[in-house]
Amino acid sequence: MGLDIPLIDKRVVSHFQQGLQEKKWLALSSSSPAKLASDVNLPFSMDTSSARYVPFNVFALFLMSLKGHLSPSAFTSLLLESADHAAQELQFSELSIQDFLLQFPVGNLLVKQGSGGLSISFKMTTSVASHVESELFLIVYTHAYFKSHYEDLGKPIRYDLVTRSSEQLSELKIQTDTPQYLGQASTCIQYPPLAKECTLEVQAQLMTDTSKVAEALSPYIGRMDLDLDTFCDLNSLGKRTIQRALSQENTTFREVKESLAFDFSKRVLAEQAYSIADVAQHLGYADASQFIRAFKRTNGITPYQWKKRNS
Repeated sequence: MGLDIPLIDKRVVSHFQQGLQEKKWLALSSSSPAKLASDVNLPFSMDTSSARYVPFNVFALFLMSLKGHLSPSAFTSLLLESADHAAQELQFSELSIQDFLLQFPVGNLLVKQGSGGLSISFKMTTSVASHVESELFLIVYTHAYFKSHYEDLGKPIRYDLVTRSSEQLSELKIQTDTPQYLGQASTCIQYPPLAKECTLEVQAQLMTDTSKVAEALSPYIGRMDLDLDTFCDLNSLGKRTIQRALSQENTTFREVKESLAFDFSKRVLAEQAYSIADVAQHLGYADASQFIRAFKRTNGITPYQWKKRNS
């Protein structure tokens, strides 16, 4: 199974943040989307970042903080509206189910139709399932995805939730006649039957632990200098757990971080008018000479020589 580092596609997060800002959901609050993101160390405005993912645990903290700044009805309306817009603007109808799973922290997804109706169930990692906001977010986005592929998909007639906290759910004051069952083994949305038979089971593609760490670290490169302790805190993992997992794949956290930092520096030096000192500062090096030595140790040439060859 490997390290439990759930990830979410940065495009989904950016779209959610953009909608939050444009519709001014926080207009009556003392905060802003950028401030809430900063408070929980969630990257904001990632259009220029080469990162593909954001750690979902950090996004979950953002959702929790957001819930505290909105009324229960506003929060649930925001989730529903954001999912509907994402289905159109991120073109869910063009995504295969495997591509959809690549965007969200869902391990496997099962769709089956029986005499009682259609059920769509999925499993999340333990850390994701511990927050009711996260589970609701995944439910509404999963519904939006399948609605974009099956026009005759009706309204849900039952929800099975992994969360055990009825208190967390009641805080959202969701007024619905649809039954909700807590403490289930997997999240499940049940619907009236479709006219067309629909059955499938899909497993999310596996990542190496090195890839998980790299993907979770990537959005912070050049923005925030994360050490191993901070990375572990953000992803709710023990330091030794990560060190042991990376050691089994013959690498270290420092090596993963340096590789990402050098990729960032090459992209910036080639495309933008930043000095080597500016890049070194962005990457958290004490000074330019320290960055130059590290770069040359790995690449065999200095950043200046690399820039000259690739400009």
